[in-house]
Amino acid sequence: MNDCLLYDYFMKEGFLMKEADKTNFISNFTKKIFVTVILVVLLLGINSIYMHAQPDDLGCKKGETLYFQARESFVAPTQNFKEVLSLLEESIPFFAEIEDKQLSYYWLAKTAYLKGVVEKDRNCHEKAEENFSFSKELIVKSLEMGDFSDGYRLKADVEGQLIYYGDLYYKTKFGPGIKNYITKAIELDSDNKKAYISLAMYYRDAPFIAGGSFKKSEAVLKKMIDATLSDQIDLFSLYLWIDTAWINSNNNRKKISDCISMLKLFSNQSDIHLMTERIEKKYVQNIINIIRNH
Repeated sequence: MNDCLLYDYFMKEGFLMKEADKTNFISNFTKKIFVTVILVVLLLGINSIYMHAQPDDLGCKKGETLYFQARESFVAPTQNFKEVLSLLEESIPFFAEIEDKQLSYYWLAKTAYLKGVVEKDRNCHEKAEENFSFSKELIVKSLEMGDFSDGYRLKADVEGQLIYYGDLYYKTKFGPGIKNYITKAIELDSDNKKAYISLAMYYRDAPFIAGGSFKKSEAVLKKMIDATLSDQIDLFSLYLWIDTAWINSNNNRKKISDCISMLKLFSNQSDIHLMTERIEKKYVQNIINIIRNH
């Protein structure tokens, strides 16, 4: 091959290589643009989802904060019923706006239940029953959308409160179902401490014919401690345990003492002692007031 042909060959090959490089560059550049566009679209979509979900999540968190503030205020040594109810009322719009309706109904049911407990504690029983009835309606709606442990636990607790206000027919019709709801709650979540406490309260207060037994009640508390690896009882559950012991015993001191003695299983004895004293003072004062009025 002569020099001229060789020169032409290399020039041609060089041109082709440049053309190939140019084509590859354009192709790679196009791919990069395409990938970038896809990423931008995905990021915008994710951001849109996040921006859409964030207000819902933030609203729920605000509602939860208000709810727990109300509950802590209720179990505090010095109660302010007005403040507790105000906090609960303030939480309702946040829970009502949750787009997940099952979650929305659940939190609204919890709020109504706590309002019922507060109204009951201050002897506003008509309002208490209204709130418990509303709570039952809401938690039933929530469970219709799917089973979850704390939903059944709350349903059992609400029904337990309504049994107090119901007549014999109501007690006979709905009383036996309480145990089934709690059992279902524990089946769905074996770590649900509140469900164990609710079951223990059921066995503690149920008539013998319905399976009531102090031994069964204490056995459930021991099982809870073993299952959850926690030997403390939270203040709200503690309040319910002692308060219902007074209510369901008809002021029978021996029975009340036996109910409270089961709490020796828990390590936070100082909380138990203070709550016992506080609730005892309330009922002793109620008895004194009844005597004075007569």
